[in-house]
Amino acid sequence: MAISVGIIEDDPVVSKYLASLVSASPLCRLAGAAANKSQAYELIGSNSADIYLVDIGLPDISGIDLMKKIKKECADAHVMVLTSLGDMRHVLSSTEAGASGYLLKDDQPDELIGKLVSLYNGNSPVSPGVAKYLIRKLASAAKEEVVQPDPVAIFKFGLSKREMQVLYELRTSDPVKLIASKLNISYFTVNQHVRSVYKKLGVNSRTEAISKASENDLL
Repeated sequence: MAISVGIIEDDPVVSKYLASLVSASPLCRLAGAAANKSQAYELIGSNSADIYLVDIGLPDISGIDLMKKIKKECADAHVMVLTSLGDMRHVLSSTEAGASGYLLKDDQPDELIGKLVSLYNGNSPVSPGVAKYLIRKLASAAKEEVVQPDPVAIFKFGLSKREMQVLYELRTSDPVKLIASKLNISYFTVNQHVRSVYKKLGVNSRTEAISKASENDLL
């Protein structure tokens, strides 16, 4: 059975192209296309699509709101975002609204059908650019969790949260300028924190700081 796809896209050129891709595939069939709020409501109300391909930037309604409506009224349908907006705010908002896939419009169009099939089969396809962004954010969040000061650091050495972050970064071979960029603070501020960390740990170099921190279970 072919996967029915509903397209919600206001750009007529893009919409026509997407419709042609879907219609040309033996794996899919076109359930309908919408370019504005009223048409989208009608398409969603028909509950005729297995997958709704939704653009976020519509002229008279947010694509996020449409995703919420789809998940409320078409419980069995999947939502695939297709947009030019790949920032974290839109990715997270779409996910929270019920999207299971997130593609960027500058991806290879010939891969679209495969991504739709993948979504239908229970996967969550995302564009490579979005995936890299999510991985960086998750890695950053994980690092933030790792460097939370523990009771030993607080009571024994009196290191602050920021000093623990700097200490964690000192484990790498990254120069101070790169550490400053990663922590979004100035080069001067990082140097201040480094001097403070050295003083509190009673050391005089990065190597000594890491060694003592490791010995005392700070890292």
